[in-house]
Amino acid sequence: MGGSTRKTRRRAAGPALRYTHVPGARASSPSGRRSEKGEEGERGNWRFGAAMFLVVLVVTVLFGLAELAWGATLWGDVAPAWPGGVYGFAITIGLLAPPAVAAIIVPLKRAGWKAKPVRSLGWTAAALPGVTLTCLLLLLCFGATRPKRRRGPECFDIGQPCWVHEQYPYLWAPGIAAALLSTALGGWLTHLYLERRKARLTPPGTAAP
Repeated sequence: MGGSTRKTRRRAAGPALRYTHVPGARASSPSGRRSEKGEEGERGNWRFGAAMFLVVLVVTVLFGLAELAWGATLWGDVAPAWPGGVYGFAITIGLLAPPAVAAIIVPLKRAGWKAKPVRSLGWTAAALPGVTLTCLLLLLCFGATRPKRRRGPECFDIGQPCWVHEQYPYLWAPGIAAALLSTALGGWLTHLYLERRKARLTPPGTAAP
């Protein structure tokens, strides 16, 4: 028939264009992988934050108990008998504080848990003396901290925080000065050590003019 229109048939899609749906299959995409990694990272950060909160809480409670038990003995008996008296005791604390912190940081920076877990365990154990000394120094500092609310007449007993600051009003000054001096001296000695090590490892004749 001349007036009839020709019917067109749709071609079937080629094999490469056909999509077969598999029940239960999960499409993977780079964005999906990134989201999964992000969720794992958030969970890891949350666990790390919770663990650090518990550690800080336990350490604070232990410091409080230790200060109640030994604060009067340390600042009432040990500090006055120290060479230089209570001010000498504060200077000693200030001089020991930077090396104690460095004894924690240096070993932990060498630790690499993913690459060498056994060796990292050894470096972590090497940092324990620094942790112990730092905790002891913090305990001494907490024991000499004047409370905002004075806890009655017992605050002025020998060795208590109020007594220490009444008898030695500038107790904090020599301690901070000693800590700054120890930090500067330690930094200078470290710089000299690194310079000598660099000069020893540099072959002769290759040094810059």
